[in-house]
Amino acid sequence: MDDSNTVVITAMGATSPYGQGVDALWNGMLSSQNCMHTVPELEALEMVNTKVAATVPDADYSFIPRKYRRSMSRMGLYACCAAQEALKQAGYDVAPNKLGFFMGSTLNSISVWMELTGYSQGAHLELVKTSDFLQIMNHSPLAGVCQALKINGPAMGGSEACATGLMNMGLGFLAIRQGLVEQALCGGTEEYHPMFSACFDIMQATSKNSNDNPSAACRPFDKSRTGLVVAEGCGLVFMESKKSAIKRGAPILAEVLGFYANTETENMAYPSAETLKACMQGALENAHVKAEEVDLLNAHATGTIAGDIAETQAAYDVFGPKLRINSLKGHLGHTMGASGTLESIACIKMLQHNTLLPTKNLKQVDERCAPLQYNAQLQNIPLNIIMKNSFAIGGNNCSLLLRRPL
Repeated sequence: MDDSNTVVITAMGATSPYGQGVDALWNGMLSSQNCMHTVPELEALEMVNTKVAATVPDADYSFIPRKYRRSMSRMGLYACCAAQEALKQAGYDVAPNKLGFFMGSTLNSISVWMELTGYSQGAHLELVKTSDFLQIMNHSPLAGVCQALKINGPAMGGSEACATGLMNMGLGFLAIRQGLVEQALCGGTEEYHPMFSACFDIMQATSKNSNDNPSAACRPFDKSRTGLVVAEGCGLVFMESKKSAIKRGAPILAEVLGFYANTETENMAYPSAETLKACMQGALENAHVKAEEVDLLNAHATGTIAGDIAETQAAYDVFGPKLRINSLKGHLGHTMGASGTLESIACIKMLQHNTLLPTKNLKQVDERCAPLQYNAQLQNIPLNIIMKNSFAIGGNNCSLLLRRPL
């Protein structure tokens, strides 16, 4: 493949439960720092079993001018911070001309929606402010960041629940390959509200019986796991053609080799192993990569019983028993629409440092999960190609391949 058709990542930005910045994300994961905690609103609800979440620490966002900040919900603020970090790392004080922007979220700000619903129920609609409406449009975070950072290229964002971040990385990859843009910011953002936890609890998907030990609440692949922990944050990567990166003299962090997406049509909540298998195979074919060339599968693996089993069975069918596999949800929780990108950032750091992050809290692999090489310890090993999976409620699945730059 010539340089004009090769897509690379040259910068990254993150807002996560570990704090602001990619370094905070990486160092938090590297040290297995705990970022999960009990939520008072959940503790007060007897009928909700889960009490734990992972949220972004309070920060000062006053550096964002008020005329832009007042139209941003929390997820918009998270995205603005991540975008600024990525642009700075890419070598730009201001957004380059015609920069593409591909970002979305699972839902928009539930907090603002709840406030507006209160106005409606009390017939006080005259209290609704224009800035409230500007915070709850489906593309509010996308639009807000464009305004604040003067991003004037095509701005659009897929919203595919838990697959949102990785799906938008795929969109950016395809847009650059097809020549729509030469450079793009890509990813997902999300803000936490207790309603997220309550809804997943109704679906029996949330972690239980670990409320006295929040750091162990999410246990992907583990025999004792009971479900996911909802989290929040934003991850963005700066993608561009390799030709553009070389011309600018920009350091290349990783190459994006291939991407594929498909849809589960049998069940909105539970993916089948066959559909997930087809998704991973599609990514390999798109990247012209053989299964044995993949050094690690960074799984979606949220810690739910059905999801972990289906994904590992699919991975076994594609890669066989020698595949190394890990999940980062035990560190971060499930950051929903941001998860695919935040975890991709961690994958790029793993490639950079030849460091394999463990699956936190994995003590005994569930025998119903396929026989793979589950990583439960921090290791220093050569890593060249990583596949990243994101699978969403609603049936949206995607897989993306990252390689250490040649």
